Amino acid sequence: MRSYLVLGSTLAATLAVAALGFADPQGAKGGGSVGVSVGGSAATPAGPGAARPATSASVGFSTSAQATAPAGSAAVSARADAKGKAGPNAGALAKGRGAYLARDFPGAVQAFKEAIAQDGADASAYYFLGEAQIAAGNAPEAEASFAAGLRYVGSKDDLHAKLLFVAADVRERQNKLPDAKKVWEEYAQFLSTHPGVKGYGATATDRVKVIDARVDLDAKYAPVRQRIEQRQKENASPPPAADETPPPSAPAPAKKK
Repeated sequence: MRSYLVLGSTLAATLAVAALGFADPQGAKGGGSVGVSVGGSAATPAGPGAARPATSASVGFSTSAQATAPAGSAAVSARADAKGKAGPNAGALAKGRGAYLARDFPGAVQAFKEAIAQDGADASAYYFLGEAQIAAGNAPEAEASFAAGLRYVGSKDDLHAKLLFVAADVRERQNKLPDAKKVWEEYAQFLSTHPGVKGYGATATDRVKVIDARVDLDAKYAPVRQRIEQRQKENASPPPAADETPPPSAPAPAKKK
């Protein structure tokens, strides 16, 4: 029910990247980041039964010398000194990035889980784990990973916004429309209160409108669907068994006296 566009033409450039970063939103100025989209763009489905967000967040690997790797919390930030010392899970993160870019999504999932085992407070590891789980076709586990990342994100506003975006996106992918709407609204509110964070506020507004329209359509057509389902059940049920009792014989005519 969904189609994902994975790994753009910039794949070769990202393979040589050593630093972990995130792609800037479209239209953002500066930086040299390269985004690798997990979800891509998708048209809104016409039918009321399918959920497909208009866009998806990106896994990005920065090629800019000025880019910094988002950390998950104050504790995670403290682990890197002014010289840019890598964290304890840097090797596992690099392994996960390599597997992801090679389209070995199960391998990427395993590597990012190793990174979390080595540093359970690194919200960025949960972010990348969730994206790999989406690419591997496991949206429920991705939802749990993004939720965990939000618990550890701390004051990292850019990462916080990205986690909210993908959390809303993955809920809508699973047709959890009320939950998705709530998180889309939270994402839009976060952007409005953090003007320095780059994001997709217009996308959140559009997704809320689409969800409202679909919920309204579902409510209007619920009686029609019920009638159709009832008729299908009736057509599928076997006909009643015929009465095998022989009919009573006609009485013999009375004899004339």
